[in-house]
Amino acid sequence: MKSLTLLSAGLVALLLAGCNSETVKTAEAEQAKVYTAQFAHSKNTSNSSAIVTKIPVQSSRDTTLLDRVVWNAEKQKGKMYRYGGESPKTGFDCSGLTQFAFEQGAGVSLPRTAADQYAASVKIPKHEASKGDLVFFKTSGKRISHVGIYLGDEKFVHAPRTGKAITTDKLQGYWANKLVGFGRVPGACKPAYS
Repeated sequence: MKSLTLLSAGLVALLLAGCNSETVKTAEAEQAKVYTAQFAHSKNTSNSSAIVTKIPVQSSRDTTLLDRVVWNAEKQKGKMYRYGGESPKTGFDCSGLTQFAFEQGAGVSLPRTAADQYAASVKIPKHEASKGDLVFFKTSGKRISHVGIYLGDEKFVHAPRTGKAITTDKLQGYWANKLVGFGRVPGACKPAYS
């Protein structure tokens, strides 16, 4: 009962504060150093209320905002690509998916297009790329035209194109040939729990 009271009080505090992320802790969880992640998000607009997202897994203190970004992107797998799409209800295009995942997972606002996301990111070499970094491609013409979220081990999650569902692909074959590079998102590379 005490844990439930602490949990309820923590959620109310999160909602009132409109904070981007917090850990709801119980005495037992603090002792075990294992936490159930619960996140509150607020868009800071007068007509928008906070939304609480419960992650159905236990997280350690080592969980980062980028882990949450990846979780939000992978949760969309199987949903169909939609040009201009930027929500789970309408579907996503590639940059809509990355924009959504970073806003929901890290509270970071990305620009809307793949080219603008590339311009806003800090470029990093492939050997430094890690889970949660953006991966950019030129799939048509000379501009950056596609973006995904790197998962590590040469894999990335993305919304490929019309007629295809959000999926995980490997950086080989077609994607290796179209690869431009990797970008790190400022403000998203920190622990989710303080």
